[in-house]
Amino acid sequence: MSLTNYGENAVLGLVKGAATFWLALFTAVPGEDGTGAEVSGGGYARQRVSFGTASGGAMKNAQAIEFPTATADWGTAEGWALFDAQSGGNMWWCGAVDVPKALHAGDIYRVAAGGLSLHMD
Repeated sequence: MSLTNYGENAVLGLVKGAATFWLALFTAVPGEDGTGAEVSGGGYARQRVSFGTASGGAMKNAQAIEFPTATADWGTAEGWALFDAQSGGNMWWCGAVDVPKALHAGDIYRVAAGGLSLHMD
């Protein structure tokens, strides 16, 4: 059995309303148990994410997400996670970035509007 498209959209709508979400970058794809190496230092900070309305069983970021300019090397961004706090907190969702990117001092990591997609599969 599986959720219908309506059910998937409804569940994602509940998730959207359950917390404020913060996007974190990882130097490896984080585990579902919350393990992994989140980027730290060098001006790094999680960024707040606003999601649009769920459609087709997916929910995407409504606006572009831009991390601060790295003031030191951050390593290679290979994974991401959504947390319910700007630091610490609970990991709700995680995955691999589409294209891993080495981040050096002076670089800015950006996610275009619609570039982060949460889906129910």
